[in-house]
Amino acid sequence: MTAIPQRQKKRLLIALCCGIASALILPAGLVIGYNSVLNSNSGTNVNDIKVLKILDTPVALLATVNDSNEITTVSVIALAGGSYGGTIISIPSRTQAEVAQGEAPRRIFDSYINGDPTAFVADVEGLLNVTISAVGILNRDDLLRLLGPVGPVEILLDSDVRNTTQDGATLTVAKIGKTTIDTFSLVSILLARQIDQSEAARFNHHKSVWTAIANTVGLGLRLQSSKADLLETPLDFASFMQRLFNGPIQFWQFAATAVPIGIDNPNGLDMFSLDPSEVTMIMASVAPTSVTGSGVAGALGVQVDSPFNDPAVSREIVRRLVAIGFDVALVREVPGPPQDTTELRYVDSNLLADIGLKDFIGDFETAQTRERAQGIDLQIVLGKSFVAFAKDNPDLPATTVVPPEE
Repeated sequence: MTAIPQRQKKRLLIALCCGIASALILPAGLVIGYNSVLNSNSGTNVNDIKVLKILDTPVALLATVNDSNEITTVSVIALAGGSYGGTIISIPSRTQAEVAQGEAPRRIFDSYINGDPTAFVADVEGLLNVTISAVGILNRDDLLRLLGPVGPVEILLDSDVRNTTQDGATLTVAKIGKTTIDTFSLVSILLARQIDQSEAARFNHHKSVWTAIANTVGLGLRLQSSKADLLETPLDFASFMQRLFNGPIQFWQFAATAVPIGIDNPNGLDMFSLDPSEVTMIMASVAPTSVTGSGVAGALGVQVDSPFNDPAVSREIVRRLVAIGFDVALVREVPGPPQDTTELRYVDSNLLADIGLKDFIGDFETAQTRERAQGIDLQIVLGKSFVAFAKDNPDLPATTVVPPEE
């Protein structure tokens, strides 16, 4: 994998302290995290401590390639824990990859060379800090087979979709507005690439496609009457997608910011960066068992429970916890209303040594518990005190130290 945790943390602090990260918008119907992700029936008792199993949330990578063998869209799919359906997450194909010191800047789609997906997959894993269980690099015929069962969809486009063919002609694939289109047209939008058109001009088209598919699938297509164990990871991409289409689909599109000409983009490429706090928040929410963490030895695994139903609040607590050096392993939304003061629940009281947490999240209360999720050292239940503190103290403490790049 190519993830460089120290580089990610440095970019996180610089981007957020300078206030350049994009705002989050919660799409209708999206619930951050699955409240059923913890299976109490599969818990184990060790030394009178009940350890709850986090249901398997495997991740697949789906990329589309046009006739020139160029990647046109990138999405990751996280399956719901213990049920059909899941979440589709859209990423710009020209997203900046995490590179080691001394490596030339590149975009994730640049790593797909001569039909070999190995480096490309590694770049996506490093970018999102997840393990990918299945990969589908799909051309037109593959997409037609995949999306055929979905059937016609009603789609809303914010601009015309155009594509430049191999002979240099530019054709209109779909027009602005709301319309019902067949599978061939749907696939054509995913494969469209107009020469010299910025990724920013086509990213909303991908959102429109996946939103239309999710709306059409509804509660699930019921493609099979399978009685397969839903707690097992699908063995191949086709099985992965069948399980996705058999249940409700949520959709999320990462906010992306153009990378200006400079050290990270010396050649002025059409390149975009993601907000690391948003990435961590979403992946710890929909794919907690696939998250690899920072890789820093001794980092505490943290579970965040938020009763606010507000991604901005969840993103802000993630930003602060990552800055202090925690691994955010699980993010859930829980029933409200929120309590007045944030609560820290612990099994081992030694974890509550003076680490300056109050300087990052404000006032909190502590409570010992005899129950924890697997791999979790500390559970944080957000209260009104955190929201007020974050509003009054938007910047991270001046004592924050960013490790040098290696």
